[in-house]
Amino acid sequence: MMTCIIKGNAFKWNTVLRGFLESNAPRKVLLGYACMRRRGLNIDSHTLGFVIKACGLFMVSVTGCEQVHSQVLKLGFESEVVIQTAVLKMYGIFGDFVSAQKVFDETPQRDVVLWNALVSLYAQRNHPYEAILGAQTMIAEDVRPNEVTVVSVASACCQLKALQQGKLLHAYAIKNLLGFDMILSNALIDMYAKCGCLSSARRLFGMIRSRNVITWTSMINGYCDNGLLHEAVAMFKEMQAVHVRADEVTMLGMVSTCAKMGDSELGNWVDEYIEKNGYLDSVYMVNALIDMHSKCGNIERACQIFDEMKVRTLVSWTSMIQGLALHGHGVEALVRFSQMQREGFKPDKVVFLNVLNACSHAGLAMEGMQCFKSMIEEHGVDPWMEHYGSIVDLLCKAKLVKDAFDFVMSMPIKPDPVIWRALIRACQDGGEADLASQALSRLFKLEPEHSGNYILKSNFFATIEEWDSVKEVRDDMAITRIAKRDPGFSSIEVS
Repeated sequence: MMTCIIKGNAFKWNTVLRGFLESNAPRKVLLGYACMRRRGLNIDSHTLGFVIKACGLFMVSVTGCEQVHSQVLKLGFESEVVIQTAVLKMYGIFGDFVSAQKVFDETPQRDVVLWNALVSLYAQRNHPYEAILGAQTMIAEDVRPNEVTVVSVASACCQLKALQQGKLLHAYAIKNLLGFDMILSNALIDMYAKCGCLSSARRLFGMIRSRNVITWTSMINGYCDNGLLHEAVAMFKEMQAVHVRADEVTMLGMVSTCAKMGDSELGNWVDEYIEKNGYLDSVYMVNALIDMHSKCGNIERACQIFDEMKVRTLVSWTSMIQGLALHGHGVEALVRFSQMQREGFKPDKVVFLNVLNACSHAGLAMEGMQCFKSMIEEHGVDPWMEHYGSIVDLLCKAKLVKDAFDFVMSMPIKPDPVIWRALIRACQDGGEADLASQALSRLFKLEPEHSGNYILKSNFFATIEEWDSVKEVRDDMAITRIAKRDPGFSSIEVS
């Protein structure tokens, strides 16, 4: 409990409160404010500004914000735009959009800072439509957006992948802003990259003379997210050549790139770089490395990294189990699954799906069925369609085609075409012509014009040597002009 030993006027108290805030002691700010109120000292806008910031740092619920807001209203500061802006941001910290919007609406004089606070709140809290609407309303009310506004709206365009809106925003910035600072340039590059317009991102990148790590990272992640993996690697090497030190976000992007490429040699080099530069303290990085090595074929290194972790999260366990499943180590995946639960982690839908896939890959039909039953009855987890599909795959691989068919027929949700197609192929391979015929009938009711279904049906008739039926299916395809929608292709990499 703070003792009110400070003497003097509000200026001295404000100096003390500022010191508490700068030393990251928000609780003392609130206690100091309570002392000021008990002493009857005058409260000015500076005092309330410190208290509002402290509330955002200290309070665990929006209730404390409401109490501070009531003080603002009681003391008559509701017309001061600086205080109202701080209150809006305070509500934004707790995701209370209704109260934040109400504060904004009730402020009689709104400057660009208040508008930016509202637009930024919506953009940062994944409400991109509201952010763009706020910026449009801002212009309609003759408040000119500045660099801060453009950065927030660029973020909203990223979330929506709204390339046309982004181009209009870029045009506005060129016409109305006096040059681009680093933050704005990076925001626009990121916007173009996330919207898939890499040519514009690269063009803008080339126009920047002084690039920081965020600039480079935006381009690397842009290439990676759009499947241009070799370009991402080339950009990273170019970054190293000009001696820009990669940060954790950059390396997470490179780990993701390696995972998608499945390049174990590059993955090992990235692993060594991360260890050398001290990024292994990040649990996010370690989780990503486990996933990368698993997908690059180095499950031994993935297990080593996992075993050396001091602190594990649910994602750590999920990545490890998924990696083991990918490599057909079903028993090891089940061991990790049991170990995870002993350590107090509650499995979610993703974990269960990976365990089921591990059982399927390893031919552990009984264990998979037990896991599925436990998921529903003991853990109260409602299965996704993917869980049902994994069980069907598991039973079919175990040559239990009739059980798989009965399982599909008893599903509480309507099976999707993927499940029916998997079942039909298993029926064909298992010589269950009658079951395959029933499954085909149900599949065509779901997707009567899917070209792959006709090919599947034709192949089925060919398997049982009903050549007239094969011809009939082919004729139906020709008459209805059904063509293969996604023709396959092959590629080779020449080194």
